[in-house]
Amino acid sequence: MHSSCSSCWTIFLCGLGLVVVSSGCGGGAALLTADPTGTPLFEQGQDALVEEDWNDAIAALDTLLRNYPSSPYLAESRLGLGRAYYEQGRVESLIMAVDAFQAFLTYHPSHKFVDYAQYMIGMTHVKQMRTPDRDQAPTRSAIAALDQFLDNYPDSPLYATVVEERKKAIDSLASHELQVARWQASREEDWDAAIDRVNFALESFPETTLKCDLLFTMGDAYKEGEQFENAVLYYKRVTNEYPNCELAEDAQKRIREINGG
Repeated sequence: MHSSCSSCWTIFLCGLGLVVVSSGCGGGAALLTADPTGTPLFEQGQDALVEEDWNDAIAALDTLLRNYPSSPYLAESRLGLGRAYYEQGRVESLIMAVDAFQAFLTYHPSHKFVDYAQYMIGMTHVKQMRTPDRDQAPTRSAIAALDQFLDNYPDSPLYATVVEERKKAIDSLASHELQVARWQASREEDWDAAIDRVNFALESFPETTLKCDLLFTMGDAYKEGEQFENAVLYYKRVTNEYPNCELAEDAQKRIREINGG
């Protein structure tokens, strides 16, 4: 009986030029209209974005994109849809956000907000980044997206922000390598592996802000392996190149210990 009534209600709404379309995201219902531009849906979506009602924004804008292929609001709807998914913050929503922003770039490559769309792809990956002791795949994805922005939009007002976000992502990768290297450097049987890992980090992430920590760890690894001449070399690099580093004093102490002072 319930399904029959629902069908009658749908037929009634169709007669008025409206049909209720259920959102798959838990938001409110979105309405199809006879207006070929989908203007009411676009306005509904924009209002929801302003009100930070992400579910309703997704319902309205997704419905517009699926049912009004000639709408003049396709570009703005894709941007809004991506933003709403991004703000939801769930893993599955962030995947949908990247898809929406990528669709914007694919279908509207000359739009004035292409830099913003690429920026949001990068920031969506940034939002998925994990702590340095966890899997760094999202961090690498973030760096790739941010690099693409920097290559393609050097004059964007968002450029400086992207540079800073990239630095943080690079430091996350370097910190991951540093944590493993520190553990290896403390083990007699793994000191040489620590050296390889620090060298990898220094070569792969030359712009990292963790160079002092990496050099100090290199010194510790050589010290553990009783390669004292090399250990002193790296401790001195810490004291000479990074005198204000919090590890500079410890590096000086290590040098005195090795030299018997």
